[in-house]
Amino acid sequence: MVLLTRGKDRALLERLAALGIEAAEVALLEQVDLPALALLPGKLPLADWVAVTSKEGARRLLLAWERAGKPPLQVAAVGEGTAEVLREGGLPPAFVPGRATAKDLAEGFPEARGVLFVAGDLAGGDLEGGLGARGIPVERLEVYATRERVLSPGEVALLEKAQVVAFFSPSGARAFARWTPRRPKAACIGPSTAKEALGLGFPVWEAEAPGLGGLFQAILGALGP
Repeated sequence: MVLLTRGKDRALLERLAALGIEAAEVALLEQVDLPALALLPGKLPLADWVAVTSKEGARRLLLAWERAGKPPLQVAAVGEGTAEVLREGGLPPAFVPGRATAKDLAEGFPEARGVLFVAGDLAGGDLEGGLGARGIPVERLEVYATRERVLSPGEVALLEKAQVVAFFSPSGARAFARWTPRRPKAACIGPSTAKEALGLGFPVWEAEAPGLGGLFQAILGALGP
């Protein structure tokens, strides 16, 4: 059985089911707004560039953008998944790197007077470090926090049953590891998630391409023939 750990991936469940693969979802994490979210609408009209490195950040950026009256914005998104959220909200990004990592985002970032980084509390420092090395100042605004959910007995039973678990973030891998000592095969959406899962003792299959398409292939690889 394949276990998806984000709780927001019905299309991926259906794609697995179409191949006759048993799959289920258990959201290991939840996101809550932080007080700084209220400051974001006032900062957007003054920003040269805005950067966002997660779908949750993109959703909150869209909400703030609407509240600010939809001013013109230059937005950089970490990958196609985050970019698609912005496009669907009417704010297509001006820059998306070829590989969905904060390090690649910083290395390829267009020249800027400054960057407003719309972040979650668990976002790493690669974007700020990379842009800082190029002399581009960054203001980090943490607008949401990621917390581990309390799971029901039925959800814990699914963790115990999983043969392959799909991780979407390092924090998801850590949450799974705290609920059970089991270490099934792990399909990981990117390098930072794969590194964390490896460190926790999971056998890892890392997505070779960004986004859910790459993760789907990693799941198939973990399942084997």
